[in-house]
Amino acid sequence: MKSTDIPKEEPIERRDLFTFIVSIMRMAAMFTLRTEYQNSYMHLLTTVLSWSYEIFTYFVCVHIEILFMCSLYIYYDEGDLEFLVNCLIQTIIYLWTITMKLYFRRFRYNMLNDIISTVNDKHQLRSAHGFTYVTVRGALRRSNLWIKSYVYCCFIGTIFWLVLPIAYRDRSLPLGCWYPFDYKQPLVYELVFFLQAVGQIQVAAAFASSSGFHMVLGILMSGQYDLLMCSLKNILATSYLKMGATMQELSELQEAQSVSDAEVNQYSYSVEMQTSMTELKHQKSLSNAMDLPTAFRHSLTRCLEHHRYIISVLEKMERFYNPIWLFKIGEVTFLMCLVAFVSTKSTTANSIMRMVSLGQYLLLVLYELFIICYFADVVYQNSQRCGEALWRSPWQLHMRQLRSDYIIFLINSRRPFRLTAGKIYNLNVDRFRSTITTAFSFLTLLQKMDARG
Repeated sequence: MKSTDIPKEEPIERRDLFTFIVSIMRMAAMFTLRTEYQNSYMHLLTTVLSWSYEIFTYFVCVHIEILFMCSLYIYYDEGDLEFLVNCLIQTIIYLWTITMKLYFRRFRYNMLNDIISTVNDKHQLRSAHGFTYVTVRGALRRSNLWIKSYVYCCFIGTIFWLVLPIAYRDRSLPLGCWYPFDYKQPLVYELVFFLQAVGQIQVAAAFASSSGFHMVLGILMSGQYDLLMCSLKNILATSYLKMGATMQELSELQEAQSVSDAEVNQYSYSVEMQTSMTELKHQKSLSNAMDLPTAFRHSLTRCLEHHRYIISVLEKMERFYNPIWLFKIGEVTFLMCLVAFVSTKSTTANSIMRMVSLGQYLLLVLYELFIICYFADVVYQNSQRCGEALWRSPWQLHMRQLRSDYIIFLINSRRPFRLTAGKIYNLNVDRFRSTITTAFSFLTLLQKMDARG
């Protein structure tokens, strides 16, 4: 986005960028409760509550997983393919929920905490001083919008199953599975319904946390790329300010750089703002006079440090997520296939509401796969645009003095960063499309098997 008429923004302050998604992780027992209390009794109480809540959620999810596995074993010979596939869907969903809870909280918690701390402590708030600038405000706004809409969709889609038994008033359960006792007895039904409700909330929170954190990181790092590209575009202006150039020299440079201002879609999430001449004078007065090559290398060094920070966070993100996204591609493929199959096979008297629930599941699965692939693609696209940003500066004015610095940076900027699934598949929009194609190929095979049976 581009705007030259927007008034100057208020200074933005550093704050926690993951407050909302971490609260969802805590709901799923995937992140520890707050324990930074100076009072030792409060610290002990919070630790006990954290452990107790985590154990309780594991009990809920594991016992539902076991019940669905027993249902598959007991009713396998009855030949009700619709019921078996429905049980298989829930088995996969709860198995993935348990896996994510363990992965985030027990297996990779230190890495997760390190990523959050690194991004919070070292992210840049605005681009370098120049004729124009961008801030992180646009990326933060877009991050909040996407993550909240995704989390609400996850909770609505899973909790909707809890509404069905209430609407039918037949003392049925949200999740139909085998129980070794009569769950319709007084008090027993209420307890079982409560445990299944907790299980569905855990499913929603675990799915929203695992994919939502990936989405938030993708948007925030794309926002950091916006800042970096604006700094590179204004690198000569920054150098002029450092060398204490006159206002006449700054005006001539600004006129030469104004050609690139007409280009649209320079940034993914940020709005470019014009720096007033008063602020330019103030920045110039704070600078120590130096020659142009030295000032340029100082400005370029700052950009290189920012670029290294972005790459380091993306490498941590890749190490954290690439093992689970490999299995996620397979899980999403089978879930889309199975949910679509059950939707087409639903023939019960209350099939309309059931199909609505299954349709929500199918849309959520597609939504989750889309955000995983799309925001990985956005990061890749931004990672290869740093060289383009440097070309937007009026490089031709000082090519003789700065040619080697430009060439070295342009050569190194040709290495785009790719997020992968298990170091095997590149995550991008093409992977999203091919996974959908594979899922519906399996659906066709499953329908043919059902017809023959």
